[in-house]
Amino acid sequence: MTDEANQEPDDRFPWPDEVEIPDDCAGWEEMYPRYFRFGQGAERSELERDRFWFWDQKDSPKPLRPWDITLCVESITMQLSQAQSRVFAVPPAMGIDLRIIAGYSYASPVPCTDPELLEERKAVFSERSEYVYENFEELYEDEWLPAVKDIGQEIRDLDVPEQLPEYAPEDVVYDAQGLYPGAVDIQSEYNRLQELTLRGWQRHFEYLNLVYLAYLSFKETCDDLFPDISDDAIGKMVTGLETDLFLADAVLNDLARQAMELGGDVPEILTSAGTPDEKMARLEETEAGREFLKAFEDVKDPWFHITVSRGYHSADGSWLDTLEQPFDHLEEKVTALQEGTDIGRDIEALQDEREEIVAEYRSYLNESERARFDQAHELVLTVYNHAEDHQFWIENWLHTIIFQKLDEFGQLLVNHGFLEEPRDITLFGRTEVPELLADLARVWSQGHGAQTPAYWKEDAADRKRILEAAEEWSPPPAIGEPPEEVTDPMVIMLWGITTETVQNWLGTAGDEDGSEMNGFASSSGTVEGPARVITSGSELTAVERDEILVAPLTNPDWTPVLSKIAGAVTDNGGATSHTAIVCREYGVPAVTGVGTATTQLETGDRIRVNGTEGTVEVLEKAEQH
Repeated sequence: MTDEANQEPDDRFPWPDEVEIPDDCAGWEEMYPRYFRFGQGAERSELERDRFWFWDQKDSPKPLRPWDITLCVESITMQLSQAQSRVFAVPPAMGIDLRIIAGYSYASPVPCTDPELLEERKAVFSERSEYVYENFEELYEDEWLPAVKDIGQEIRDLDVPEQLPEYAPEDVVYDAQGLYPGAVDIQSEYNRLQELTLRGWQRHFEYLNLVYLAYLSFKETCDDLFPDISDDAIGKMVTGLETDLFLADAVLNDLARQAMELGGDVPEILTSAGTPDEKMARLEETEAGREFLKAFEDVKDPWFHITVSRGYHSADGSWLDTLEQPFDHLEEKVTALQEGTDIGRDIEALQDEREEIVAEYRSYLNESERARFDQAHELVLTVYNHAEDHQFWIENWLHTIIFQKLDEFGQLLVNHGFLEEPRDITLFGRTEVPELLADLARVWSQGHGAQTPAYWKEDAADRKRILEAAEEWSPPPAIGEPPEEVTDPMVIMLWGITTETVQNWLGTAGDEDGSEMNGFASSSGTVEGPARVITSGSELTAVERDEILVAPLTNPDWTPVLSKIAGAVTDNGGATSHTAIVCREYGVPAVTGVGTATTQLETGDRIRVNGTEGTVEVLEKAEQH
């Protein structure tokens, strides 16, 4: 490691103890487990200084609540690392380590550098990965998806009372049940929720690394056989796939078309002002409206189990919490149909284009090269759906169910005066909630009129204040000394972090006035138009048709919006990010992994996005219009 005394200030990011955290965030450390905080001992601090840590904006674009750490930092650290290191023994990857600073997560991949261990791991990986690749469709359909659905159903079946009874039921005495078992059962049901949540995340990473490695292998094959091939051309060779993630948008399209077919007041109600409750009440008044509502109700499970923003942030909720998101999307889609605009994606055209591109590139190869290309291409087509499907079934469907069940525990605590709001339960870590439930049992056991402690509400209020202050803060993009070159393929492919990205963060690359930016050429085409800068899913309603979306990243709940924009630019994500995949499917030009787009651009700036070359150019600033 470079000697700190000789280090130029601009050559590195702050060390953990140099990060200037706002005073209003004082006490944030108490919210998170010590093993996810920097420091905690001289030996550990030295190890942390030997590594480069980047802000995981893909998963924590804003501070995570303590319980949400279970779904993000804790599960990623344990389950991703286990999949890489202990299950499949991915040769160069020993997993990933994460730390928390004021609610934001910082990631550092852990490489395998021991030559002997690398050889040992290659043998294990080869045998196990080959089995999964050869049997992937059966494993997914017959094992993986049913297992995930079973976990979701078992969580739904957990029994959480709305309130503990005034007196234990008579059969507690008559059947010798050992006093009231309900007070103990609540603890057991919560412990089972924790276990099922972690088991769900084991399924999340069960095959995911192998899917990304299949894409990476295909990309390396293409780069080797076609040295000048673009990332976009490679991406288009795997477009036109019928993934579950797109079905939520397809379902909305079907509902919009059905509204038009039903006619009457249905289209007018869906495009009118009003809350979802108000619109549903109006729809209930007519036969056509009731038919539409039945169709709407029939698709809510599973297709409206979409988490707002990232699926790790409990405070954002899901489509089902208020129904505002699906109704907003329906308003846009019905309006588009009324104007004669096509909605959805033409999957047959995408598949035809994919086959044309594949045929063209195959024509450049000899027989042995074609065999190599075909093998890599066939594999990625077989497994690549899972790259998006796992997001829907785990980060959206399952997380929605988890948060709904947490709300039941939260409501119980609200009903007994321990919390103000049900979702306040996520302001406490998963190992802290048992203390809440134990305290509830203690107070209830003392009978009517027992004093309910105020400290839980006070702690919740303090933590909300800390998180709100942290959300106003701009944390450093990275911690420590950057490598001379970013070489980890997963970091480049998933997070979109390259050597140039890091240099941009340090201010050592790019044009001085910020009028030109570079990123990944993630979806081809060039478009000019006004920028719409948004930083969270709650701002999606502001996005207008034919604007160019500029965001830190996109998430599955943004998919319907991506079908109406003219272009997309993101700070994070590579050629296999959600933005890249969806934009290619909708034919929307996109540049991802720009690094600083949301800070350099403003809503109203007129910009040019070249998704073929991976460039973004500012043509005119908003204040000059």
